[in-house]
Amino acid sequence: MARIKDWVLQLALALIIFFGFLRPYVIEAFRIPTPSMEETQLVGDHLLVLKASEGQRIPWTDRMEPLLHGFRPGRAGLLMPATGEPAVGDVLVFSCPFGLREGTDFIKRVVAVAGDTVRVSNDTLYVNGLPQDPWATCTQSRIAPSPIDQAWPDCLEELYGRVQDLDYMRIAASCATDRDGRRVYVVPENHVFMMGDNRDNSGDSRLWGALPEELIRGRALVTYWSWLPGDGLPKLDRIARLIR
Repeated sequence: MARIKDWVLQLALALIIFFGFLRPYVIEAFRIPTPSMEETQLVGDHLLVLKASEGQRIPWTDRMEPLLHGFRPGRAGLLMPATGEPAVGDVLVFSCPFGLREGTDFIKRVVAVAGDTVRVSNDTLYVNGLPQDPWATCTQSRIAPSPIDQAWPDCLEELYGRVQDLDYMRIAASCATDRDGRRVYVVPENHVFMMGDNRDNSGDSRLWGALPEELIRGRALVTYWSWLPGDGLPKLDRIARLIR
């Protein structure tokens, strides 16, 4: 009886630690809902996300901020200290900043950071004037090519008012002309430019501009489980895969 009581107390303590501290601030599970990251991450993959790396929002500080504190300010309250900074190549979970899906959790890859220039031409991403397409898995349809991947941000005026979730004014405000006379997007301070690996099926920073770092939920670490959509069968070859 004493052993059972000790086991119950240990379990309760573990649950309190996990749900009271680890899950809100350190690590959390996330499920891939769309094909925007294929073939890197597939629909049905379940991930562990390291939240502490970017610093998480402190509950209730959006309603009442302490008089004395050393935490970072954010649009929805104070933020915990971050243990790292987002870097090009990181796969991040974040809250969508704009449009009908504002606040919905998305997963994309960082392709540029503050101060970088971004443009897309003929289905190729250019960062600071250099082609940067090591993660893209899809090529543009020749039958119905997307103007977003043909010439971005040059296509913004053409798409304004026609494309859902296009934050034209916000993107245009950060556009400039590079030394070669080409129109480019300059990533603002404390922002990162996010794109899906499956470019033709991804709503990302090409539509709503660079992502404020304070909206980052965490960095994807590992695929701990994966289901085959429709059949409910596990995909054993994807389990325990580190995310790169």
